[in-house]
Amino acid sequence: MKQSFTSKIRVIILLMFLITLIQGIILLKLITNFDNIITLKMNIQNTVIITIFVQFVLAMVLIFYIPVFLRKAFADIHQILKEISMGNYHIDIDLENFRKSMDNEFFAVILSISNMLSSVFQFDILKKDKIVEHHNRIISVLHLAENGFIILDLEGNIIYINDVINDVFPAISEKSNMINTNFPPEIENNVKKYIIHVLNAQTKQEFQQYFIPSLKHHITLNSAIVRDSNGEPKGAVIAFSNLKKVIKKPSSDNSE
Repeated sequence: MKQSFTSKIRVIILLMFLITLIQGIILLKLITNFDNIITLKMNIQNTVIITIFVQFVLAMVLIFYIPVFLRKAFADIHQILKEISMGNYHIDIDLENFRKSMDNEFFAVILSISNMLSSVFQFDILKKDKIVEHHNRIISVLHLAENGFIILDLEGNIIYINDVINDVFPAISEKSNMINTNFPPEIENNVKKYIIHVLNAQTKQEFQQYFIPSLKHHITLNSAIVRDSNGEPKGAVIAFSNLKKVIKKPSSDNSE
């Protein structure tokens, strides 16, 4: 059976104590049964030198063995933790290989990390599912709304537009940039200027009304700022009201 790291350290320490005990017994026996002082002195010197040398060797083994063993044992653990710190939770840990090549004390750490990764991975899947679910709900609501909506980041990149905007302003497309793109005059002179003002100010702006010739009536633009958990602005939402085209019903003539 393979000895664990702790067992090996205990064996070395027990050997050092055992040698000390043997040294004491030998010295007591020499002192008790000596013939002359010169022989006793030489025997004591030899005993002390030999036992101290053996203890020194064991101490050196202990001193150099522990760092080398720990460095080797923690190399794989350090690599796994490095991958986790970089956001990689999809790590294939060969538990059976670690079980055979690693002491039980360190394998327990690997096993705990593996269990943690399984929990994190499962949580990550559930989190993504919830995010996608809420995202689809919001998108569905925005598509069903009568108002138009444009969602942008602070650089003016359009992240989302709903169908109402697509119908009324076909020149505005998703993934384009509201700041760098040239639009028809009714967008360039009104909508674009309002959006740039909102993005530069990075705060909610008062609603504005503009006359749109293609609609033949005024529309209302309103804004909101998207912020992160720290309250820092990350983008903006522009709402368009009164975008429906006015359809004049033909007057009916009841006269014969």
